[in-house]
Amino acid sequence: MKLTEEQAERLVEEYADLLLRTAYSWTGNLADAQDACQTALLKLIVSRRQFDGPEGQKAWLLRVTINECKSLNRSAWRRRRADWEEAALAAQMPEPEPDGLLEAVQKLPPKYRTAIFLRYYEGYGVGEIAQMIGVKPALVSTWLARGREKLKMMLGGEMDESLPETDG
Repeated sequence: MKLTEEQAERLVEEYADLLLRTAYSWTGNLADAQDACQTALLKLIVSRRQFDGPEGQKAWLLRVTINECKSLNRSAWRRRRADWEEAALAAQMPEPEPDGLLEAVQKLPPKYRTAIFLRYYEGYGVGEIAQMIGVKPALVSTWLARGREKLKMMLGGEMDESLPETDG
């Protein structure tokens, strides 16, 4: 099944923001996040894959995006370069939000950051996250608990109630 230009544009409009935010949470770099997002969308556009529904398609795109980010993070190029563009952008960025929660989430290790992002910012359940990233739900619950604990330590023990204690 070949997609029309209209269908491809709809996919980009529907998923690009979610994929870009997810990719940025993994790479910490806008250019790499854009590359991973674009690659995932292109893989969907040129594939002949059939999905049971929009949620299946969304989960597949998230999985491909995360895998692309992992590949980028493992590359020798990534490990040996200094990112001057990001440093320049950071100098122009507005002040972070007062509570510093999003900034703290961005500083978490990738596995905790991804679990927290998908759970609390995107609203996925533990089982859905586990399926998307290819691990067991118990591991996702552990990452969420450890991520919350790290956030509490980073924020001086005072964490906004936007990250509830339950993983449900």
